[in-house]
Order: sequence, then C-alpha cells, then structure tokens
Amino acid sequence: MKVLYLYTEVMGYNIPIFECLVQRYGATVDIVHWNTKKNTPYVPTAGEKSIRFHTRESFTPDTLRDFVAALKPHLVYTSGWQDKGYRPALKLLKALGVPVVMGLDSQWTNSLRQQVGARLMKYVFKKRYFTYAWVPGPLQYECAARLGFETGEILPNLLTGNTEVFGKAASALQDEKVKSYPKRFLYVGRLTESKGIDLLIEAFRIYRSTYKGDWSLTCVGNGPLEAKLRHEPGIEVLPFADQEELSDLASQAGALVLPSRYEPWGVVVHEFASAGLPLLLSDKVGAKLQFLVDGLNGYAFAPDSANALAAAMQRLTSKTDTELIAMGCMSHRLSQAQSPEIAAASLLSVLDRQARQ
Repeated sequence: MKVLYLYTEVMGYNIPIFECLVQRYGATVDIVHWNTKKNTPYVPTAGEKSIRFHTRESFTPDTLRDFVAALKPHLVYTSGWQDKGYRPALKLLKALGVPVVMGLDSQWTNSLRQQVGARLMKYVFKKRYFTYAWVPGPLQYECAARLGFETGEILPNLLTGNTEVFGKAASALQDEKVKSYPKRFLYVGRLTESKGIDLLIEAFRIYRSTYKGDWSLTCVGNGPLEAKLRHEPGIEVLPFADQEELSDLASQAGALVLPSRYEPWGVVVHEFASAGLPLLLSDKVGAKLQFLVDGLNGYAFAPDSANALAAAMQRLTSKTDTELIAMGCMSHRLSQAQSPEIAAASLLSVLDRQARQ
C-alpha cells in the first residue's frame, strides 16, 4: 500500500503517524513538504526506509503531477487547498479514482472570506480535487460540513501528539511531583501576538504584583516577541526544542498555559495533557473542547484579557499539591482519547469505505 502526503510544514508530531502507517499496516509513505518559509527550524527525519521525504521546492506543478502518476498511490492526504502547485496532481488523482483526503483544522467563523470559500469548495474545488475532509474536532466538523462535505465524507482524529514520548512525563506525577510540585507555568509555541504572548506578559505581571504569585514562567519557541519576553522578571525563554526535550520540560513544569487569540486546534494541548499537566487555555483554543474540563483538569479564560488569564493563574496556583496532581492525572486520562494509532486508523478507514462503495 502506498500513501502520499502533499503537505505544508512537517512537524515532529507527524512522524509517529507515518511510522504507524509503515509498522502496523505495511505502507510506504511519501511526503512532499515545504522546506522554505517555515515557522520553525524543525527538519523531518525518520528511521523507517519506507518513509521518504521530498521537498516541495524540487517540483514544479507539472513534474509533481508526473511524480504522483508514476508513484500510483492508493491514498492521498493534502494540507487543505492553500498550495496551488498541488492542484494539478490532485486533479489527476481524483480523476483516477484515488481517494483524496483534505486536512481541515479551521473553525467556522462565518466570515465573508469563509462564506466565499465555502461556495468555491462546494461547487468547484471539492468536485475537482477532494474526496474526504479529515478534521480534529467538532468545531472543524462544522466547518467541513459547511464546505459541502457530507457526514460520510468527514473523518475524525486528524491531529495528535506523540503520546509515547509525552506520556513518559506523566510518571513524574507519582514520583518527583509528589515530593515537591514544580511552581512553573510552561508555554510552548510561536512567540507572536496571535498566540497571545503580549497578553501572557501582562497577565504574568498582574499575577506577580496583584496576586503575589510565586510561580515562574518558561516560554519555549521562537518569534518576534522573544526579545520582549527576555526583559521580563521571572520569565525564562528557551529556544525551539524537540519532543524529547519538551517531555523533559513537562516533567519539571506545573501547568501548561496557552493564551492564543486564535488557535484552530493546538496539538501542544494534547501533548502536555498526555504529559500530565493541568491546563490553562484561552476560549479560542480548538482543542479545549476535547482535552479540558473546566475545574477538573484546569481552567479556561476569556481571550484578549490579561486580567482573566491572571485570575486563572491565581486560581490554579492556589490549589494544594495534591489537587494539582489530581488535575494532572485527569489531563492524562483525557489525552488517551487520541493517539497516532487512532489517527492512522482514521485515515486508512477511507480505503474500507471505498471498498464497500
């Protein structure tokens, strides 16, 4: 079986899905991916010979079409419709009857742009290029339905963290954290305004001054607000880290905070829920619906409000160590609803559907 990915920027959390396709299902996986204009310095590698990476920049639209025609994949996944250079190859594959699965992590906002895009997708793009939509959660399911995909054409479980790597950190809940719970908030992601970093800075100031909070804050990532973060007392800034390093950081952290102004999904939420961290999430984080039960394993807060975030920080840190450990355990339990194995099986389910049809 041959699986083809026509992708944007490959991230570390994609690799376990590729490996599962190879190890569990005997597939070969070819990934065409962007190698320029990336948000992170991550360079994808895999130990499996049956996983092959190809840079998008090495193809023209015509040579890519020739490449996929010669490859003859049984199944194709593509990251939405933003790369026009993928369209000739997708059109050919769709015409040949190869199931084409479109990834979709957008939430439906009913904006004018989405309304126009929905009409184009429903009446033009879907017929030409796509067979199925693959979504991570209910907010994206609504978006896929509005774009013209029927119930039987929408797949669940698109995005997953590396549960094997991050799950190791949850053992700290029964070891180091029982002895001394770490007083450290952890943020992982791009250091930009869209991720709410400016709000995080202000909220942390309020938390320390108004609430006399004694937790520190570690921010991991890169972006234009890095210099601003470095000048803030009590805030540590670390560069982009791989999954093993992040798992180690999770075992030394007390809670994940994600103050995004807009976060379609947020794989980082699944990763650190799997690691057993209580969660502080903006209401704009798509993964909140699946991995956060307000008051059980963390707290949600209103976006664009530093005061609301500071109050959530205070509410969490006022808990006893025993209560925080219980929250972390619930995060880990909630994280088990998703995994690379579940994601891979969801993707391959289209082959069973095609066979029945």
